[in-house]
Amino acid sequence: MPETPQNHFEALARRAEQMNYDVADVQAAMQSMEATGYGGDGLVRATVSGQGRLVGLDIDRSVIDPDDRQRLSALVMEAVDDAVEALSAQRAERLNEVTGNLTDLIDQLQQMPTRYSGNVVPKVPNRRPGSPRSRLPRLPGLNDTR
Repeated sequence: MPETPQNHFEALARRAEQMNYDVADVQAAMQSMEATGYGGDGLVRATVSGQGRLVGLDIDRSVIDPDDRQRLSALVMEAVDDAVEALSAQRAERLNEVTGNLTDLIDQLQQMPTRYSGNVVPKVPNRRPGSPRSRLPRLPGLNDTR
């Protein structure tokens, strides 16, 4: 089959349709993902679900000091942030598995030679406020406020 822009666009459409199904599968799988992050060199461990909820928190007794609550808070936040970052990385990796080939296809489309050269001239005049009036003839029967 000869390479034409139409063939490439059809391939792109097929790939986009398949990608829709794949993304839906990945989104469902993301709901069941979990990621664990660590704070204070592993003394605090936080687990975050795919819905972004904290589902587990383990704190080593050695960091529990009633007189230093700020340190414990900082370690918990560090662990939760680390878990959220890990979850985000997992999501990005899974989505890239689905969408990675699309970039290659788009690059191929952009490299295809076209039959036309030169500037593209729009058929509809600029209609932004303050733009010059259209030079197109007025259609009969329309209330034109030109």
